[in-house]
Amino acid sequence: MEVRKPRKGLILAIRLFALVGALFLLVPMQVAAADVRAGNGDQTIGTGTTITDDLYIFGNTVNVQGTVDGTVIAAGGTVTITGHVTRDVMVAGGTVDINGPVDGSVRVAGGAVNVNGAVTGDVVAAGGTLNLSSDATVGRDLVLGAGQVTIAGPVARNVTLGSGTVTIANTVGGNVTGNVDRLTLARGAKVGGYLDYMSNHSAVIDSGATVAGAVTRHTPTTSTTPQFGTPALPALSFIGWLQSWIGVSILGLLLVLLFPAISSRSTEALSHRPGASVGFGAAILVITPIVGIIAFIVGLIVGGWWLAVLLFPAYVLALALGYVVSGILIGRWTANRFGWKLHPAWIVVSGLFVLTVVGSIPILGWIASLVAVLFGLGALAIAATTRPPAGQTVARAAA
Repeated sequence: MEVRKPRKGLILAIRLFALVGALFLLVPMQVAAADVRAGNGDQTIGTGTTITDDLYIFGNTVNVQGTVDGTVIAAGGTVTITGHVTRDVMVAGGTVDINGPVDGSVRVAGGAVNVNGAVTGDVVAAGGTLNLSSDATVGRDLVLGAGQVTIAGPVARNVTLGSGTVTIANTVGGNVTGNVDRLTLARGAKVGGYLDYMSNHSAVIDSGATVAGAVTRHTPTTSTTPQFGTPALPALSFIGWLQSWIGVSILGLLLVLLFPAISSRSTEALSHRPGASVGFGAAILVITPIVGIIAFIVGLIVGGWWLAVLLFPAYVLALALGYVVSGILIGRWTANRFGWKLHPAWIVVSGLFVLTVVGSIPILGWIASLVAVLFGLGALAIAATTRPPAGQTVARAAA
C-alpha cells in the first residue's frame, strides 16, 4: 500500500497537466500553430533565421539571434534576444538581455535584466537589477519593480518606480512617479513633466539635471508592508511572518507525508537539474495564466469556461508547492552539511524556516521567494512527468 499512494499522486499530477493540455486545444488556431522550442539544454534561433509566427522558447540558455515576425515568449536560466521582434516580448529568467529592436512592448521578470535595444512600446520589468543602457530607447512608458535601477536611455513618456536605488541619466518625456529608497537624477537627466515620489530620502538632483514640473516628495509615515525584523510594528510583522511559516510548513508536511515519491523526486530534480528546473518553472509561471485567460474567453463562446476557472486555483497551489520544494531542499542540504540525523518533518519545517526568514528581508526577500518558486515549480513538473526506474519507488518507501 505504501507504493500505491505515490502512484496515485503521480496520476493526479499527470491528469492536471493533461487538463492544461486540453485547455490548449481550446486556444485559437493561430496560437496552436505557434513555433514551440523547448528542452533541457540550450535553445538557439540562429542569425539569418526568420520565424513568421509567435515563438515559445524555453531552455537552460535561450538565444534568439534571428528575426521573429510575431511575439516571443521565453524562459530560461539565461535569455538573450538579439534579433528583431515585430510584436511583444515576454520573458522570465535568471539573466535577461534584450539587445535587438522590439516593435511591441517588453514584459520581463529576472534576477538581472538588461535592455540594450530600441523598444517601440512599453517596458514592464521586475527583478533584482535593471539596466536600461544608453543604447536603449523606450517608445512609451517604463514601469519598474527592482532592487537597483539605472535608466541611461531615453523614455518617451512616463516612468513609474517601485524600486530600491534608482539613477536616471537621460530624458524622460513625461512624469516620474513611485516609491523609491534613493533616487538620483544624474547629469543629463531631463524630466519633461513633474517628479512625484515617496521616499525616506530626498532625491539627489545634479546641477546638470532638469525637471520641468514640480518636484514633490512624500515621506512614508508608516510601513504599508511591515517586514519581520524591521523597527516598524515589530510584533505585527513577527505575527505575519509566523503565520506564513506555519502555513507553508503544513503544506510541506502534507506533501512529504501524502506524496513521498513526488516530494523525493522533486528535490532530487532540483538538486541535479537546476537549469532545467528554473527553465520549466519560468515557462509554467508565464504560460499558464496566458492559457487560462485565452481558454476562459474561448470558453465563454463555445462553452466550458469553468475549466479555465479551475485552472487558476491549481496554478496558485502549484506555485505554493514550488516554494515548499525549494524549502525542503534547503532543509536537506543543511542537515547533510552538518551531519544531522533529522526526521523528515523537521527537515521540512527547518528548511522553510530559513526560506521564510530570508523572504522577510526587504527587496532581497521577494527576489529570493520568486527564485524559490521558479526552481521548485520546475522540479515539480519534472518529477510529475518523469516516471522513476523500476524498483526505485519501492526502495525509497522501504527506506
